[in-house]
Amino acid sequence: MQEYLENAEPRVVRLILGSFVLLISVAFVSYLLVPKIKAFNLVNKSHNVLLDVVNSSDGLDQQLTNATAEVEMLAHQLHGDMAGLPAKQMESYIIGRLQKVSWETDVELISVKPGDGQRVQMFQESLFEVEIHAKYFNFFNWLQTIGRELGFIVVKKYEINTINKELSNPELKIVLTMVSYRVVES
Repeated sequence: MQEYLENAEPRVVRLILGSFVLLISVAFVSYLLVPKIKAFNLVNKSHNVLLDVVNSSDGLDQQLTNATAEVEMLAHQLHGDMAGLPAKQMESYIIGRLQKVSWETDVELISVKPGDGQRVQMFQESLFEVEIHAKYFNFFNWLQTIGRELGFIVVKKYEINTINKELSNPELKIVLTMVSYRVVES
């Protein structure tokens, strides 16, 4: 090998030495430097994720408060204020609300007859046969207000007749069967 280097042209020797240095440099970068850079990037990403979590955890309490308020609002929409009432108190509560809403919307509440309905899967129906006298727009406002006040109430059947023969805005006699659903504990 020494004889070959002594007889070789200086350009070839430089080329061989350059190739050797390049090969050692590539091996150094490939096997020592690149894995360390990858490990550093992975640790850096993890660090950044943890910093983001720490920085956003200040708003976590607020997010939890907002989510709790939204759940309560949805429960109120579904059940109204009667969500936690026992079955006996629910009847008087609904009758009281019907009377209050009737006064507010200028509707005459004639009668309310509570009754028991069927069991539908995990729900128990509570029936209320309601008779009212009202003008059309007052009745419409009454229905909307009942929906807001009592939550999820279904009008199962209805009958509407006119009391007087006034053509523009007649007085109506309305008989509704309203149903409220309660979750039955098994």
